[in-house]
Amino acid sequence: MDQARRLRAKTDRHPTTIAFASGKGGVGKTNVCVNTAVGLVELGQRVLIVDLDLGMANVHILLDAARSQTMVDCVKTRIPLLSAVQKHVYGVDILHGGSGLDALVQFSDSDMQFLMRELEVLTDYDYVLFDMGAGATDTSLQFIAGCDEMFLILTPEPTSLMDGYAYTKLVHQLYPDLPLGVIVNRAQSGEEALQCFERMEVACRQFLKKTIRFLGYLPDDPSVRKAVIAQVPFYTFDRKSDISWRLERILTTLTGTPPRQRHFMDRLMGNLRRQWNRV
Repeated sequence: MDQARRLRAKTDRHPTTIAFASGKGGVGKTNVCVNTAVGLVELGQRVLIVDLDLGMANVHILLDAARSQTMVDCVKTRIPLLSAVQKHVYGVDILHGGSGLDALVQFSDSDMQFLMRELEVLTDYDYVLFDMGAGATDTSLQFIAGCDEMFLILTPEPTSLMDGYAYTKLVHQLYPDLPLGVIVNRAQSGEEALQCFERMEVACRQFLKKTIRFLGYLPDDPSVRKAVIAQVPFYTFDRKSDISWRLERILTTLTGTPPRQRHFMDRLMGNLRRQWNRV
């Protein structure tokens, strides 16, 4: 199923579309997606997040945004998607997938045809980030097929690696040409993050004959919990934190914009916070 690619081919311009995915829940995928979006907006990009975690849609919770009509509502009642797009939440536009009983929804062929036609609204953006639900469903795989790239969010735990590889294997079997990037979240150090990526890279190369790229890592930073409680993106909550600086390096990979230089006091405070968090 390649309707999304054909749809974009009809326009002179189309956004960069990225699916944020994970093999299991609880790895911080939505938080990474949301803060990537906020960071891109800071760089002058127009960004839409499409929350496709139909069972546990929570982008709006992280951004302290009121709920609006969902994508499922629009598809089932044939209401234009544009009416459901929530504008300018920390500069980001949001299209909610749905939650609760929407987990039981499986789109029919006619539903998907309507949805793909409606997705023409996405041409108004520079980046469209799809926050996929953990694991794979027929519907989520159809969206992944239409994206330019998939970003797999891992943590260093063995279960994350195992489930992440299983997810990658399934996607690769269906869409072998889809580029895959890896972000390691909640790493204690760059060395730990690189070891995590290398284990995934070796498995993909040996068993799937697939090349993947390392996009960067995000440290296990205490400011993230504080930001989540405050319902503020961590990139907005503390721009001097280690995790915000690391996010900027990932944004550099995406856009080519150089990250800001860290001053001595920023580095010192970041090291002290890490040490304090381990006590």
